[in-house]
This record gives sequence, structure tokens and C-alpha cells, in this order.
Amino acid sequence: MFSKKYNTRRIVHLIHGFFGLKLTLLLTVVLLSGTLAVIAEEIDWLIYDEIRVTPVAERLNEGLLFDKLKEAYSDVGLSSFNTANDRTHTAASAMVTLPSGGFRSAWIDPYTGEVKGDTPLLSVGNFISFLHASLYLPVIGRSLVNAFGVFCLISLITGLISYRYFWRGFFQLPRWKRGPRVYLGDLHKLVGLWSLWFVLIIGVSGSWWFYQNPLEKYAGAPKLTPSYLTAPVVDHEDLSRLGPNTPTRVSAENIVTVIKKEHPDFEIHMLTPPDHNGLLYKVRGSYGDFLVSRTNSVIYVNPYTGKIVENRPASDWNAMQRFDAAMRPLHYGSWANSGVSDLLVKLIWFLFGLALTGMSVSGMVIYYKRTFKARNKNLPKTKYSRKFKKLWLILRPWGGSMSGFKYVNVLFVGGILAGCGIAYTLGGQGTSGSGYIYQQQAIGPWTLSFNAVAGLLEKDLPPIRAGRRTTLNATVEGGDASNIKFMYARVGKPRTTRAPGDVIHGPLGMQHAILKIPKNLKDSAELWITIEDWSGQFHQSSWSLMPNNKETRVAP
Repeated sequence: MFSKKYNTRRIVHLIHGFFGLKLTLLLTVVLLSGTLAVIAEEIDWLIYDEIRVTPVAERLNEGLLFDKLKEAYSDVGLSSFNTANDRTHTAASAMVTLPSGGFRSAWIDPYTGEVKGDTPLLSVGNFISFLHASLYLPVIGRSLVNAFGVFCLISLITGLISYRYFWRGFFQLPRWKRGPRVYLGDLHKLVGLWSLWFVLIIGVSGSWWFYQNPLEKYAGAPKLTPSYLTAPVVDHEDLSRLGPNTPTRVSAENIVTVIKKEHPDFEIHMLTPPDHNGLLYKVRGSYGDFLVSRTNSVIYVNPYTGKIVENRPASDWNAMQRFDAAMRPLHYGSWANSGVSDLLVKLIWFLFGLALTGMSVSGMVIYYKRTFKARNKNLPKTKYSRKFKKLWLILRPWGGSMSGFKYVNVLFVGGILAGCGIAYTLGGQGTSGSGYIYQQQAIGPWTLSFNAVAGLLEKDLPPIRAGRRTTLNATVEGGDASNIKFMYARVGKPRTTRAPGDVIHGPLGMQHAILKIPKNLKDSAELWITIEDWSGQFHQSSWSLMPNNKETRVAP
């Protein structure tokens, strides 16, 4: 008769094995990609010549560098300029939107101002980082990755409960003379014990994100983190004072000069130009706060006057917001920020990530070693019969470590591989030519075309679905885009120019709006575009929302 204590420990052990074995293949992909994502920046630095620089003098003004980069890439859109101020041997960069719709990263030497060239946006390091963040699975990818944080936390708790007197095992060396199974089992326990702190960090951060996505986002769970303040904007009165002619924006160099003068202790890490004319220039950086991202503090600047509108340091956040912000640097080991200490912390995270990945694999090996004798004892004696039976034991939907979950693993891995192919296509082509195509039409002095897609990874899905949202991408084919004050998109004709729809925003080549599709969608529904110029005049045109093989068609 088994004791109650033994039964409890046995149940916990089974739970531990369930989470470690049933999704082993997928878990290994998540753990290994996360391990490599820790050093993704360093991987790209080693691979691409354009990223490496040699310090030869003082760094140039960050805004001047951005201005030089915009001059070098004058025909394409640039956004999110990363100054690399915390990296002495790394070039500054910005994302480039190509005329074809694809994306690249442009690099400039922060010491000399030399434009180094550009690299694929989906570089080796970024590919690994995106893989870990989303598995390249549309809709469910990020939620699935976050779920593994919960699995890590459960495995940690059940592992400690099932390992009696675990505190005695910290200095017990694996018994290598007792055979591979015993040795691997002892090594699994030893590595697990010394990785407790690391598994706890990964488990807590992953579980926190799992609560946010999908529980908060899709299941309606209560929001735990207070909402951050909405970004200030350029009000209509200030825009009206600019007059009827197209205004000139202040250079990035002047904006940075003003910030350095008024906030000398602010380290600038990112410059983000306004996505449309009603927004302010965002300069992101750090005041040296611990356990927050280096871009969490923000200074807002009026792009037409160069005056600072508002300063929002991360130190003003409440406890829950700081806790939320700490999850990323803790999860990826990026909390040391710069220098040798940053590399050292990342290497520690990398090594323990490898150990965690090894534990995932070793758990599977231990299971097979444990069941090897019993499995082989029941195999037929003839050669071909044994091979057939072994193959059947692998493929059958029950039994084994994964049982029916083996097909779930294979299904997800197949989806990941397909998603990787889509991601590479996105890097070179973007979403242009996908979804629904709204043919070229004149709106006032401009000629525009549009395409609607369900999302980046969902670009091959039907984009217009009742009650959902879709991404509407705009392309200015003719006319000076700088003369457009605001551009709006709406399903159905606006009743008044005071409510013309959703603002189309974004850098050149990446202008878009998140379009709300009505729940009661009629076949005769129309897409209306409204443009306001700087003189205050409005121009409108419309397309059939659904394909009609005339002005609107399905992408080939």
C-alpha cells in the first residue's frame, strides 16, 4: 500500500513530466531561440560589416546623424533611429521602407558620419529574436510563447516537490559509473538546482506576459498594470498658426541640441519622427534608471518649433508599471545596459539558457532510457518485424513520452517553418501586392492607391471581415505628399469632415491606418478616403470595399 505522501509526490512528478515531455520539440525551439536571442545583437555585429565601427573621435550629434541618413536615403521612408549610444563599436541605424514595400536597416558611423550601407531587416539576429517572440505563427504565436513561461514556472515548482530533500543535491556530482540513464538523471537534477534562480526569472516574466496576452488581450482578464499616459499631440490651434502653406519641420540636429541643453543627464537612444502632422517628435532615452528599458523615458518636442512640450521619465511610473517594465531586461539579461558588464550578464543568461535547453532534451532522453529495456523486451525477434514495431511505437497516437501530442508538436513546427518563409518574403516585399488592391485614383492634386491586409503574418488571409480590424496601406503615386496635412480612411461616406475616419499615418512608404470594419457589413460598402491640405480644403474619393474586379480586386 502506497503512502499518501508518496502518492502526492508521484502525482507531482507526473505533472512535471507532462509539461516537460508532451511538447518537448516545441519547448526546445522556444528555449533555444530565446537563448540565442539574448546575444542576437552580438551575432549580427559579428556577421555584418556595416554594423561594426571603430571609435576615432567624439560621437557626432545624434540628430545630425539622422539628418545625414535621411539625406542619403531621401527617396525612401526612415523611422526609429537607434543612436547606439551605449555601444562604442556599433553603428547607429534606422529602419528603411523600400519602394517595393520591403524593409532594411540603414547604418551610419556615429564618429565620422559615414553612411555604412544597409542590411536586411530580418538579419540573422533579428530572425532569431522574432522567432522566439512569435514563432512566426499568426495570431497565436506570441500567446503560445508566453504559455511556456507558465510551463517553466509549473516545472520549477513540481520539480522541487518531487525531488525529496532537494537542498542536499547542490553539491552531489552525477554518478557516471552507474550508466547513462543514472548519469543523465543526476545531471538533470544538478543543472536544475543551480538554474533555479534563472528558471524563476523566465517563469515569472513569461507568466506575466501570458496574463497580458492572451488573458487580458483576448479573454477579458482584469488589467493589472495602470494605463500609461497618452502621448501629447500638436493641437489644432498650433497647426492653424502655421498658415496655409506647407510648413518646414525643425531638423533632428536642432531637436537633439535643445534636449542636451535642457536635459544634460538624459542619454538619447532613439529618435522617432511624428507619424503624421498632428503628433510630436519623440526622443527616447534613459536617465540611468535601473531595470527599465533604455528607451522608456520620453521627451516630446514640437517638430515645427523645436520646443520641448513634455518630459516623461520612467522614474515617474508607479510600482506596477516599473514591475512591468522590468520583465524584459530580466528575461533577456539586458539590464546591465552597456559595456563589459552588459556582455558579461548576457553571457551568463546565454549559458543558463543553454542549460535549460539541455534539460528539456535530457528529460526526453532519460524517459527513453528508463523505458528502453521494457520496450525492447516486447519487440519481435525477426529483423524486419522489430523495425516495423519500432516504427509503429514512434508513430502510434498513444504511448511514449509525447503520445498524441507528437502530432501537435509536428503541426506547430510545420506552421513555424511556413511562417519563416512568409517572414522572409515580408522582409523583401512587405505586404504590397497582397490582400485587396484598391486601384490608382486621383484625389485632388494627388494620385493614390491602397491595399488592405489582415496583418503582416496574415497577409494571405481575407483582409475584410465583419467586426474585425484590417490594415490599410496607402501609396502616394503622384503629387507632393508633404502637402497633405491629414489623410483619413473610413468604411462608408463620412457625414461630416469633422469625423472623416481613422488617420493614415507612418513614414514614407509605410503609411497605413487600422481600419475598423462594421459588424453589419453590406456588399455595397465603400472605402472612403478624405484628404485635408494645409489650406484647409478637403478632397474625397471612394472605392468598393469588397473586390468588384474594377477599382477593387483580389491580389494575384
